[in-house]
Amino acid sequence: MPRKSNTDVLALFDTLVYTCQYRLVLEPASHVSARVLEWRQGLRERIGLFHESYHMPSIILCSTELPPEYERSLVDAIARGSEGFASFNMNIGGVQHSEDKRTIYLEVGEKGIIAALRQRVVDHVRTNRRIKKLGVEVVDHARLVIASGLKADQFNAAWAMLAVQSVMVQQKVSDVVLIKRELGDTSMDEHVRTFALTQGV
Repeated sequence: MPRKSNTDVLALFDTLVYTCQYRLVLEPASHVSARVLEWRQGLRERIGLFHESYHMPSIILCSTELPPEYERSLVDAIARGSEGFASFNMNIGGVQHSEDKRTIYLEVGEKGIIAALRQRVVDHVRTNRRIKKLGVEVVDHARLVIASGLKADQFNAAWAMLAVQSVMVQQKVSDVVLIKRELGDTSMDEHVRTFALTQGV
């Protein structure tokens, strides 16, 4: 029998290993989170499950699917990337939907600052070859997603409910947060670590 190549063995390992989804996020103010959770509960009752049904409200900077043993390396990379980055003010407001009508979200301002923070962290994370190989998904459009992956009938019902809603808030972003969840539709988010940003003078 021909011997399997190292590449084949690695590929087989990747298909069998237990992994979690890790997301680096900005957390909205508590009253905004409460509002989004309330909307999601109403949506579940109207349209059933959607991608964010059991996610904590957040603005995702990047995400990756990794075995838990890589968590320490991920945490260290994020700590290096966020170190020295100054805290900033961020505006959240305006219920919007994507052009394909599959996602409904709250618009987020200060995209330039958020993009700079995201790129700095991602650059550090990708210095780990193994994590880079497994993939780091970067979210280019900063937004607070209410519901995504919607089918046409789900979108119509959701938009009828949410289009009349309004939230406008400015908050200070003082940290970024790493959360993880097991893969599964009803898995719950788990806090991993909070990374403080540098406080302005």
